[in-house]
Amino acid sequence: MKLYFYIFFFLFLSLFSCQHALKKPDKLLSKTDMIAILSDIYLYNQTPSNIPLSKEIAFETYVSIFKAHHTTKEIFQDSYVYYYADANALQHIYDGIINHLKNKLSKEQQNQLKMEELSETN
Repeated sequence: MKLYFYIFFFLFLSLFSCQHALKKPDKLLSKTDMIAILSDIYLYNQTPSNIPLSKEIAFETYVSIFKAHHTTKEIFQDSYVYYYADANALQHIYDGIINHLKNKLSKEQQNQLKMEELSETN
């Protein structure tokens, strides 16, 4: 869990420590790739907090997520910082994550979610 914090802390520092315009990384992940990776990271972070995970297991999990998506931590971080600087692109990615996660729900869960959304708007 701390690795997740360190990744985003590094991204935050990288973004705000730069005083020049952010240039496009040489190996920029597509928005679709970012959606898939961040969805997997989100799902991993939903592990119940009562299950103790060592730092090694957390690190190995992040490494396996990056490997599954044929990328590295560095490429992911550079891409995240790049998209973070563009609010519209970042919003598109976050919307994509929500849709991606909704699609993983069963039909019953999707129907329940729709009912809850409808009741909230009324």
